[in-house]
Amino acid sequence: MKKLLKYGIGIVLLGAALYNSVYIKKLSSIRSASAKLDVNNYVDQLWKDRLPAKLDSAVDVSILKNALETGGSKAFDQYTNALAIGNYRYVLVKGTAIVDSVHEDDLLITIQSAQPFNATLQTEFVYGNTLRDASRLVDLAAFPNTSDLNSISEAMNERVRSQIASEWRPLLKPGVRFEFTGAIELNKEHLHFDTIEIIPVRIKISPDAGR
Repeated sequence: MKKLLKYGIGIVLLGAALYNSVYIKKLSSIRSASAKLDVNNYVDQLWKDRLPAKLDSAVDVSILKNALETGGSKAFDQYTNALAIGNYRYVLVKGTAIVDSVHEDDLLITIQSAQPFNATLQTEFVYGNTLRDASRLVDLAAFPNTSDLNSISEAMNERVRSQIASEWRPLLKPGVRFEFTGAIELNKEHLHFDTIEIIPVRIKISPDAGR
């Protein structure tokens, strides 16, 4: 009887050990699958193959401003996007502006419209998920691992800092007129267009710049 009991306990322990080993293996598989994402390659493909069309369809920032001021939450939901739930949402915008002043980390600009307004063009402190979410190119369901989503944002932001901003910043001097396409963050509860910060993705300097 004692031997039978001893064998029974042994079988239970063995079964538990096998169960745990299988469970651990599954977790390892998930981690391994997550680690396979080549973030730089993924962002490179987005940048070359899919982002240009999104930039082409960006909403004019003056039209957006007017729509949000007159259309309220309905217009806000129509134009903006975010992967997370909350008041902060993002949108790709385009427009024409004149450089007012140049600073170490950004440029102060005046956006040209029927009623011109001020904004900031970011060239150094490009962080967060603004560009990723505004582009609408990343599907939350495709990336259950939060670290992958963060890495995608970081890679996109680095492209802006190292390529877009560094290339055009020396040419953007006070008085220069230019066209831009970029991403902005908006707070649904505190909507102030004079404080918007634009992350530039496309810059085109007018032929008569500075004249």
